[in-house]
Amino acid sequence: MDDRLFDEFLKGKALEEKLLLPSGLTQKITSTFRELPKKKKYHTKLLRFGSVAAILGFCVLTSIWFASPSFASNVSFTITNISSFLGLQKNLDEYKTVINKEVTDNSITVKLNEVILNGNELTVSYSINSSEKLEANESWHAFNRIYVNGKQVSTGASGVGRNIDDYTSQEVLTYSLNKVDLSADLNIKILCSSVMLNDKETKGSWDFEFKTNGSQLKIDTKRMLLNHKFTLENGGEYTLTNYTDNALGQEIYASISNFKRKPMYAVELRGIDDLGNKVEFYMSHGGKEGALFKIENINGNLNENAKTLTLTPYAAEYPDKSGEMNGEYKQVGDKFTIDLSLLK
Repeated sequence: MDDRLFDEFLKGKALEEKLLLPSGLTQKITSTFRELPKKKKYHTKLLRFGSVAAILGFCVLTSIWFASPSFASNVSFTITNISSFLGLQKNLDEYKTVINKEVTDNSITVKLNEVILNGNELTVSYSINSSEKLEANESWHAFNRIYVNGKQVSTGASGVGRNIDDYTSQEVLTYSLNKVDLSADLNIKILCSSVMLNDKETKGSWDFEFKTNGSQLKIDTKRMLLNHKFTLENGGEYTLTNYTDNALGQEIYASISNFKRKPMYAVELRGIDDLGNKVEFYMSHGGKEGALFKIENINGNLNENAKTLTLTPYAAEYPDKSGEMNGEYKQVGDKFTIDLSLLK
């Protein structure tokens, strides 16, 4: 797809949602979009860099692939559950809500597989198929809106996707549900109004409605308080406040004072556990209301026998004019240690 056209498409979508995209952000997403088919093993990393758009509430785009309706009617797709898809090696059956509902419009079928409510985040697994076989460098993208109890709560997400076969893709996205009462059963709506294949957009209606509850996962989540600060070059001060651990992985929460949109940074917490294993947390999203760091499990999950984590904060500035990340991360704070025995 022509980069200029894709930039304009992103800007148009932002205007529809009344969102502000800072200078250079559309180019960054375009660069991510362009590189995805060429670097399969870096999909997760690239998508997470792209998820900086979630700071502004803008939907992150990920590669989507399809299978024909006739194929779908005769063959059962090998849909991977959320745990296997994310490489968690955990049984999530008691926490997930299985939907298995399909909606077809304009010869495109979207199937909502399952969801998990984890604190203030909704993780969604869905697959998409159509009659059109995709070329090697083609990919589909879906635009979703999330409603909780009738209120729109998110247009931004981070996640991963991969091919199931020549026509089919599955994607797992996580949406932030801030400023919503999540204490009881929730009425969730996921509304998809358009999908895009390169520079061709198809409008339609792929809508889902269901109930879910995250109370059991909340009960089974271990927590501990943190108090570590570091400051970016633009003056933004991060205070790490909480560490959580559950079946979906480990997360670190932070508050941000003196938050600034320019320049924007990719922030990571890097280090090792007491067993010598590499450990890394990436910033899933961040803004005036705080930031969330999630463990990076590309090279494996956190060792269950680890007793401490020793981490150091690093940051790399997103370019204002170019879409290319130079990868020059700089240390922005002191090393600190998390004592996992304090989890309760």
